[in-house]
Amino acid sequence: MTTEHAIPDSARSAAGELGFELDEPTWQQLARFLALLLERNQTTNLTAVRDPEQAWPRLILDSLTVLPAFEDLPEQARVIDVGTGGGLPGVPLAIARPDLRFTLLDSTGKKVAFIRETAETLGLDNITAIQDRAETLAHNATHRQQYDLAVSRAVGPLPTLLELTLPFVRQEGWCLAMKGPRVEQELADSGDALYKLGAGDLRVIDAYPECFENDLVLVLIHKERNTPKTYPRESGLPKRSPL
Repeated sequence: MTTEHAIPDSARSAAGELGFELDEPTWQQLARFLALLLERNQTTNLTAVRDPEQAWPRLILDSLTVLPAFEDLPEQARVIDVGTGGGLPGVPLAIARPDLRFTLLDSTGKKVAFIRETAETLGLDNITAIQDRAETLAHNATHRQQYDLAVSRAVGPLPTLLELTLPFVRQEGWCLAMKGPRVEQELADSGDALYKLGAGDLRVIDAYPECFENDLVLVLIHKERNTPKTYPRESGLPKRSPL
């Protein structure tokens, strides 16, 4: 028998204000994921957020703010979450969009093991979890320029993030970076990376209306050209020496 999880009214209300229409089974899946994440987080470092009251807005709602960028993706489109950690934003997105195929990538074995166990427990057959470095996997023909959209929230400054994500994205696909209040400076530092990696137009979107007092910013980058084979550079270099 499946346990019913209490979902804070504040989370439901915020989702409504953000325009997310989630049915009750989806809410329950999100709640089950969050319970599994916070339980495992007591023994394995999956997220810095440990307070259940903060977990709904900072982990679940933040992840769901990405959903509008998915509206035009066709059924069975491929999405990769680079540096997913404990499965954020990838698992909530896979729950909300079961029609899409998600690859969740992280270099830490314990985090990938948790995601695999969680996907099995929740019956999420649209998730594939891979333990590897982005610098390595992006040169694998099975993954290089094979994704319709790449998303990432915690792999470093924007030039680094772009080098670790854009090589996965097909031409005419998209990269979505979840960033904070310093995004303008990061954008100013990203001109070379955008050009060298094949990026085209980009949009900067406030993830939340002003009344939420949340400074999460989404940077949506269109990929116009193929990424040269030299990128990403060898492991560690994109972080040590950004483009």
